[in-house]
Amino acid sequence: MGGPVNDPAPPVASRAARRPSPRSGAPAAPSLSDVRRQQILDAAERCFRERGFHNASMAEIARTFGMSAGHIYNYFDSKEAIIAAIVERDLAGFFRRAEELRGAVDLHKAIVDRIEPRVADKLNRGKSALQIEVMAEAVRNPRVAAMVQSVDARVRATLRGLLQGASPAGQPVRDLDGRIDVLMALFDGLMIRALRHPGISRQQVTRVLGTTIRALLRA
Repeated sequence: MGGPVNDPAPPVASRAARRPSPRSGAPAAPSLSDVRRQQILDAAERCFRERGFHNASMAEIARTFGMSAGHIYNYFDSKEAIIAAIVERDLAGFFRRAEELRGAVDLHKAIVDRIEPRVADKLNRGKSALQIEVMAEAVRNPRVAAMVQSVDARVRATLRGLLQGASPAGQPVRDLDGRIDVLMALFDGLMIRALRHPGISRQQVTRVLGTTIRALLRA
């Protein structure tokens, strides 16, 4: 489920919001700058997955994208800034999914009903490798660690609001923070399983995880 707090992380070059057109109400087309940023992030993801954070230079990312390294610095001032933007891009997807859950008649069922795509994401070895690479860099790099911890706090705060808001009559949820940490650990752990057990059954994991989450949330 890869999360408000004061953010100690380095500035993030995030996507510009797509605003409705004042004439038609349709989403405005992204600017060329926004398109370039997303293309750079896509190229960086490929490089980080294939070569690791330290072995993927800005020059190599530039070659993958088809521009000069100097041109990339017009958009991102470091590999750390690129990692932060990649994480923020993924985080935006989490916030969209969380917003879809607000107002659900049965929040717990709605969460379980939506886990299959999340399981698929976590068992995708390419996506898992990238997230694990970021985690490994966080162990060595205090700035990346601060960014990862800040994102995690934002995710936990969002989940806390969702689960507490679904409590009958607003009653406090027992061990709420513990439940959230275990819930997040279940999904994070799937990334490791995908690497250690390439033949893992997505269907079986999805069924068992659904049962586990129902018990976790209703206990």
